[in-house]
Amino acid sequence: MPDAVPPGVVREGASYLFELRDSDDAFAADLLIDDVPAEALRSREPRMARWRWQPGFHAGMVEAALRVPGTGTRRFEITTDPDLRKLTRGDFDAMVREVLEDTFALFSLSAFRKGIARQPGNRPPPLARLEFLRSRAGEIAETIAAIGRAPRHFLRAEEMTVPAHRATRATGAEIIKSFRSGAIRHETVSPSRLPPALGGRLPAQITLRQRRNSLDIPEHRQMKACLQSWSAWLGGVAEVLARTGVADDPETTTMAGAWAVRTRQVARRLGEAAATPFLAEAGEGLPQLHMSSLFRRDPTYRRFYRLWQDMNLGLAALFGDFLNMPLARTYELYELWCFLRLLRAASEEYGPAGVDLSSLFLSDAAGGVTVAAGAVTVPVGGSNVLCFQRQYREYWIEPDGQGSFSRTMVPDVVFAGDAPDGAGRRVIVLDAKYRINDGLNDALNSIHTYRDALVREVGGNDTEGIVTAAYLLTPHMPDLAADFKATPVPGRLFHPQYREKFRFGAVTLRPGMSLAELRACLKTIVADAAGAP
Repeated sequence: MPDAVPPGVVREGASYLFELRDSDDAFAADLLIDDVPAEALRSREPRMARWRWQPGFHAGMVEAALRVPGTGTRRFEITTDPDLRKLTRGDFDAMVREVLEDTFALFSLSAFRKGIARQPGNRPPPLARLEFLRSRAGEIAETIAAIGRAPRHFLRAEEMTVPAHRATRATGAEIIKSFRSGAIRHETVSPSRLPPALGGRLPAQITLRQRRNSLDIPEHRQMKACLQSWSAWLGGVAEVLARTGVADDPETTTMAGAWAVRTRQVARRLGEAAATPFLAEAGEGLPQLHMSSLFRRDPTYRRFYRLWQDMNLGLAALFGDFLNMPLARTYELYELWCFLRLLRAASEEYGPAGVDLSSLFLSDAAGGVTVAAGAVTVPVGGSNVLCFQRQYREYWIEPDGQGSFSRTMVPDVVFAGDAPDGAGRRVIVLDAKYRINDGLNDALNSIHTYRDALVREVGGNDTEGIVTAAYLLTPHMPDLAADFKATPVPGRLFHPQYREKFRFGAVTLRPGMSLAELRACLKTIVADAAGAP
C-alpha cells in the first residue's frame, strides 16, 4: 500500500521522483498519472524503477496507476497543493461554481427562454463539470456522515390495537374511544372489578396511542431522494462514457474509460450515503430541497443545502469548450472566469437593459446551452462593450481601421466605450494571468505589446494608439508601501498611484470576491483609464 502523503508536500511547480523497489519486473513497469505516462529515468539498480513527475500549474487530485506485468494495476490518488499565495484547491471549485453561477445569472438576462435545469444522462458532461461533481461528492459523503452522528428526529404518535387483557396501561379516553368499534364484552363475575362508570362492559380490543422517536422527517426524505437521483444520473453517465471512444484516438478512449471508472465510484459513494441508517428509515420524497427552518438554522444541514445547490449547477445542461479542460489547467479556466465575473459586474453597474447576450449563448437541438468562449463581444450599456478574446488583425485589413501593425493579437478581455469627455473611443486591455510573484514580471511583456501595437489609422497614413490603459488580472495578493516608488515589482503594479499615473499595472481578481467587490474593481479600472481620481 502506498504511504499517505501529508498535505502541502506535493506542490505545483516542483519536481518529484517515484521509485518502485524490490521488483523483478521493474524494467517493464509503467507509471501513469492521469492516464499520461510519467517520465521514466534510468536506474542503476536492476530491481528498481524510477520516474519523474512535474505537476506544473496543478492543484487538486490526480490519479496514479502503477502497471507491473504479472501483478496487475495498482491505483492510488495524489493530492497536489498550489503555491501558498496563489489559489487553493477550494478556490478551483469556487472558480467553476462561479463560472456556472455567472452563466446562469447572465442567461436569465438573455433573450433565451429555454430550460437548462438538468442535462439528460445520454450525453457525457464536460471534464470540468465531472471534476466539480466529483469534488462535491466527497463533501456530501462527509456531510451525511456528520448528520448521521446526531440526526434530527421527532416524536411520532402511533396507534396500536391490542386485546383488552393486554391493555394494562390504557387511559380512560382510549377505552371510551375503543367502544366506537369492535365487539363489547360484558362482565359475568360479581362483584365487578371494573370501574362503576363502565357498567360492567369493556371493549374486546382497545386502541392504544404511543409515541416514539422517528427520523422520517421531510428533510430526510428530500435528502435521500437527491442522493438516489444523483447516484442514478452518474451511473448512467458512466455507462455513456464507457461506450464513448474513437478507434483511431487512443487518448480519447483512455480518458473516457478512466472517467467511466471514476464516475461509477462517485455514483457508488452517493448510493452508499443514501443507505445511511438515519436515511434508511426515511420514506420516499422528491429529489428537491425546500428551504426550511432546519436547513436554515442547523449548520450541518445548511452545508448539505449549499452542496445541493452546487450539484444543481454541475448537473445543468451547460456546455462549452472551457469546460472540456481538466481543472489542473486552471490558468485557462481563469481567463474565462475573469471575463464572466467582469461581465456580471458590468451588468450590475450599468443595468441589465443595455446588455445584449445573443452572442454569448448558443442553443442546441438536444436542449443544452453552449457558452461561446471565443471572440465574443457583449454590449453592456450605452456605447460600452466587453470582449473576450477579440482578434485584432492588421489595422489595414480591419473594416474600422483599428488593429495591430505587426501580427494578429488576441487579448483576453477588452473593455471599450466612448470616453466621458467625448475625446474619442476608450479601449482598456485586461490580460488574465494565472501567475504570482516573479512570474508577473514576464507577463508584463504582453500588456506592453498590446498597448504599443494596437493602433488605428488617422489622417491618411498616420496611426495612433487606441489602448487607453492596460492591466494584468491575477490572483496575486500584493504588499504595498506608501509610495509606489518604494514598492518593489510586482507589488508596484498594483499600487493605486502607479495605476493612475501610468494607466498601466495589475489588478487582483480571486475566486470568492463578492459582486460589490467586483463592481468596485471594475469602476477602479475605468476610473484609472479615464484619469479620474
